[in-house]
Formats: sequence, structure tokens, C-alpha cells
Amino acid sequence: MSFQGVNPQTGSPPAPRGAGASLELADLVAILRSRAGLILRVAALVIALAAVAVFLMPAKYSSSAAVMLDPRKNTVADLSSVLSALPTDPASVQNQIQVLESRDLAAEVIAKLKLYDDPEFNGAVQRSVGSVLLSALNPKAWLAGQSAPADPAAQRDAIVDAFLSHLSADTVGLSTTITVTFTSRDADKAALIANAVAQTYVEDTVASKLRASDATSAWLTQRIRDLGRQVQAEEAAALTYRAQHNLDSSAGGTSLIEAQLGGINTQIVQARADYTAKLAVYNQVQSLIRSGNPANISQIVASPLMIQLRAQQAELLRQRAALAVPYGPKHPKLVAADNALRDLDQKIAEEGARIASALSNDVAVARAQLGSLKGSLDLTQRTASGQDMIAVKLRALEAEADSSRKLYESFLARLTAIQDQEGLQLPDAHVISRAPVPNAPSAPPRLLIVLASIPGGLLLGCLLALLSARFAGRRSAAAVARPSPKPRPVPAPRPAPAFRDPPILTDMPGALAAGAADHIIDWPASPFARAVKALLARVAPAASSGGARIVAITTAQDDVSGTTVALALARVAAHAGLRTILVDGHINEPVIARQTGALARAGLLEVLRGTVPLSAALARDPRSNALFLSTLQPPADPQATLASPRIGELFRHLRRTSDLVIVAAPPVLPSRETPYFARLADAVVMVAQPGEQPRQPLAHALQALSQWQSPPVGMVYVR
Repeated sequence: MSFQGVNPQTGSPPAPRGAGASLELADLVAILRSRAGLILRVAALVIALAAVAVFLMPAKYSSSAAVMLDPRKNTVADLSSVLSALPTDPASVQNQIQVLESRDLAAEVIAKLKLYDDPEFNGAVQRSVGSVLLSALNPKAWLAGQSAPADPAAQRDAIVDAFLSHLSADTVGLSTTITVTFTSRDADKAALIANAVAQTYVEDTVASKLRASDATSAWLTQRIRDLGRQVQAEEAAALTYRAQHNLDSSAGGTSLIEAQLGGINTQIVQARADYTAKLAVYNQVQSLIRSGNPANISQIVASPLMIQLRAQQAELLRQRAALAVPYGPKHPKLVAADNALRDLDQKIAEEGARIASALSNDVAVARAQLGSLKGSLDLTQRTASGQDMIAVKLRALEAEADSSRKLYESFLARLTAIQDQEGLQLPDAHVISRAPVPNAPSAPPRLLIVLASIPGGLLLGCLLALLSARFAGRRSAAAVARPSPKPRPVPAPRPAPAFRDPPILTDMPGALAAGAADHIIDWPASPFARAVKALLARVAPAASSGGARIVAITTAQDDVSGTTVALALARVAAHAGLRTILVDGHINEPVIARQTGALARAGLLEVLRGTVPLSAALARDPRSNALFLSTLQPPADPQATLASPRIGELFRHLRRTSDLVIVAAPPVLPSRETPYFARLADAVVMVAQPGEQPRQPLAHALQALSQWQSPPVGMVYVR
């Protein structure tokens, strides 16, 4: 894929394709026909070798067992299960496949079936003649050496690796069934091992539950012991604290002082009521006494002595009334009766005064008792206020002990439940189909290998025939070109061909305007945009059709027009649907990132050093789908960086992974990095202004490209 024009190195048009020693299809057919015997002999040899190798290969038998992950749960056994049932989502099924193919499970099966002495897995055991011959033909055996590993652990690992190479597990569609397949040279052994792997896996599911239950039971037992000691210590601390501070345990932690406060309050209420009642009676008695009616006092009336005196008074009044009729007022009997009545009245008055005095004493006693109770209440309250913090701490101790006891009881119930259900552990997987003994071998496909060796042998024979024809032609050409004994005159050196101007690819009006690269997006129908599209069709016809191409764009001295054309070409290519990468060749001072504002986390130097992947160093153009690769910091030695083999590997990778790679190379004359980018490109585009004459700096730049043996060069004039 080159430009149509003049080669800048020779100044002559490029040689047409097919000239010289190229072969046509008829020539190839003639060569193959003339060497048909060689082709048939090589094909027969390949087929014979394939047949011998196939019949030396031992037959292998495959047998499969099916294991189903059961999503159902045992509602009795799983009431207090330690491990939950196996989930049956696709990710969990893949996890179980990894378990089936694990080294631990393989080692368990090998030990159970005593396969460490099986020659099929242990290479140190005596093997058959065919296996020895196949091992001798295996290049891995040449590299591994003849001696078996002396380390027993290494031998066991090698046996496990050999066992796992024969084992495979896979799901069946979207179900939870896993097929376990084992391949062996013995049909019975293949079925036996497949069933053993499946059964061991099922048993391990139950064993894992039992191990988890045992570990949990042991932990719970130790935890319960610790909690028992903790509860005992905390309750003892609470009891000791209550006893030290005279707290009443029968009242739920209430102190004796608080109990006394309650009793004193009750007594005060009773004493106040008694005092009020006695005071009211006393006041009533005083009021009746002051009014001259002491006889109406209920206490006086109810007095036994007063009742007797009243009875005597009534009898005397009756006798006086009886004496007053026959006798006169001066009669001695009547006078004696009056005197007796006066004595009785005096006694009655004295009895009333005595009762009133007794009521006064009762009031005083009640008042004194009420005051005493109030004093006791004040003293008890002052004592109780100092014991509030004691009661708070006691409640905290009791709460802590109660919490520990509840936790202890919870753990104890959990331990009892786990111990009760240990005998009811059921597997989460079941073997639903045991592996049968296969009737026919599954490998190797002998007939297929022999049939495939036929076209392979024919192709190898054709290749050898073409190579023999090629070397035979070279030998004949060397015989013709062998120098004669006569000395030949040395020809005079021919002058170097005159430099010729490269072809003009397109003319770009408006390329020198400010922000011309943005016009590709903003004004796609502008003359500049149409010219860039025409340039894309000229320099990258293979890229437009799906092939890869690397194009370097440079100038003689001016740098602005070259970067503008490179950026515009990248945007047009990206808009056309091509995977485009623009490499900023200004590694000392990047200009593309500054012009577009696209920044990446890393740059070209980090990719060459291998510290970051290429994807992290690529930045996307804010206005198109084109990707940029630039540098973040200038290298210490730019030429050494570009001369490293890593730069060639990078561009080969870009060629494979993209449709078009555009290199914005620095100007030719003032830069020393341009030759490296020119040699990596498939074509070079020289951007110049129409006023530049070919024999001035532009001519020197083109001559330099010719001396660097750069690819074809094309001119683009910008205005």
C-alpha cells in the first residue's frame, strides 16, 4: 500500500507488483505436478507415522456420575443447623465444581482407592511398552529429565496433578446437577473413580456440617463455662454489695432505710389523723364547758362514774320530791337531801373537769407523737439521700448479672439444640446417577487422526516440493552467475539520481485558520473538512476497507500546520467509523494534549517501561472517538527511547488493534526524533505552504526523508 507517485529514494516510479521472480498459479501447478512423486511419498510417510502414533496411543475410557445439589431443607434437622444449606444459584454451583476439582478431594479419593501405586498416575511405577515409547516421544519428558522426583511430597503432588488431569466436572444446562467425568485407560477404573469422587464429595458435605457442629459445640461449651463463672461472680458481687450496704433483698433491692421511710410516713399519717381528732374533741369540750353545758359532753356522759353519779342524783331528786310534799323546805330531811344533791353536783363538775383535763393531755401526747415522727422522718430522709448512689450501683450490678444469665441461658439452649440435631445431619447433594462401565473408548479418535493426516501430509509434501523448486532455482541461478576466469573491468560509479518532488495529495484551504481542527466537527461541509476527507481516502485506502495503516504527518520547520492536519485527519477517520489512534510524536513537549485538553493517567514512556497497560495511557478526544497517546513528561534521552525494541512492539500492537494510526511527528529539520517515527510508518505526509520552494528548507527536509529510507512521501499544501 503506497502512494501513487515517485519514490523519493530513487526518483523513479515504483516497480509494478509481480515483476521479477514472482510465480503465477500455472507455474505453481506445474511445479507441484512435476514433483507429484515427492508429494505422495511425504504424504504416505506422514500417514504412516500418524497411524503408528495412533495405535501406540493407549485407549482411554470416560465415565460420568451425576450429583444434584438439593435445594430442599429438612425442617426437623435444620431448625438449629450451624451451616445453612448450599445455595443453588449459578455462582454457587460453579463453586461446588471447584470443590469437586480441588486437590484436597482428589488426594482423599487417591488415598481411599490406593491409587498412589497405580502406574497410570505414578510415573515411577513400571509402565507398559507403549506408554514408555510415547513418553520418549514427548518433548516434555526430554525437558523434565529421566529421574523421578526424590521428594515424597513432590511425588504426591505429581500424582494428584496426574489424577486431576483425568477429572472434569461441569453443569447440566441450567439445572443444579453436576456431571463428574473421569477418564482412564481402564473402563472399570474410570467408573470406579467417577463414583468414588461423587460419593466422597457427598460425604464431605455431611462431614463439613459435622465438623462445623463439633467446632461450634466446643466453642459454645467453653463459652457457657465462662459465662457460668461470670454469672456466679456477678451475682455474688451483687449479694455482697447488698449485704455491705444493708439493703433488703426481700424488697427487690430496696434498702431498709427506704422501708423505714415508708413505715414512718404511714405512722405520720395515722398520728396526724389521731391528733386532729383529739384536738377537735378537746375544742368541743372546752366550748361546752365555757357555755355551761358540760353535761352534754359525750365523753362525760359515757363515763361510768358519771353514770353512777347521775343515777344517785336522780334517786336523790326523787327522794327530795317525795319529802317536799309532807315537809317544808326547812325540814332537816329536805335540807339533807339538798345538801346531798349539791355534793353530787360538785362531784359531777369535778368529774367533767377531770375528763376535760384528760382530753387536754391526750391532745398534748398526740401532738408530741406527731412531732417525734416528723423528726424521725427528717432524719431518715437525710440518711436515705446518701444511699441513692448505693442503690443505683446495686441495680447496675443486678442488671449486669441478669444480662449475663440471659446470655448464658441462650447459649445453653443453642448448645442443647445443636447436640440434639447432630445425628440428623443430611447431605446437601445426592448422587442421582452412578457412573456406568463404558463399553467403548472415548479417546483417542484414531480414525479422525488418520484422516486428518492425509491433507496434512499432502500440504507438507506441497511445501517441500515448493521449497525444493525454490532452492533448485537458486542453485541454477548461481551457476549461471558464476564469474568467468577473465577479469571484469570495474564499472565507474554512477551519479546519484536527481531528487524529484513527491506527489501532491491534496490542497487544504482554511488549514491555517485558528481552531481549524474543530471545523471538522463544527462545519463538516467546509472546504477544509472536504480536503481532509479526500486526504483520508488517499493515504489510508486500506484502513477504510478494514486494514491497518500507520501514517506519519510532519513539516519542514513549521509545527502548527502539521499538528492541525494530524488532529483533523484523526477526527475525520474516527467519524468515518475507523478505530483511530493519534500518537503525539513531540515527546519532549506534547502539543496534542494541550490543544485538545484530553489528559490520561499515564503516557508513552510508562507504556514502554511496562509499568501501565496501553489502555490506561490512551485518552479520548473530547470531540470525537479518536484516541490519543502522548507523553506526560519528557524522557532523559529521547533518541534512546525511540530506538528501543519496545517502540517497534508498541506500533506493531497498534497496527493489529486499530484501523488507522496517525503519528503527529515533529518537524524534520530541527528535530532528531522524526527519523524513528518515519521508519515505523507506512507512509509520510509532508505538510507545507505553497510559498515554500522545493530547493529551500522543504527540499532539505524531503532529501533528509529520502536519506532516512522512509516510506513513500506525499505532499499536502495548506493555505
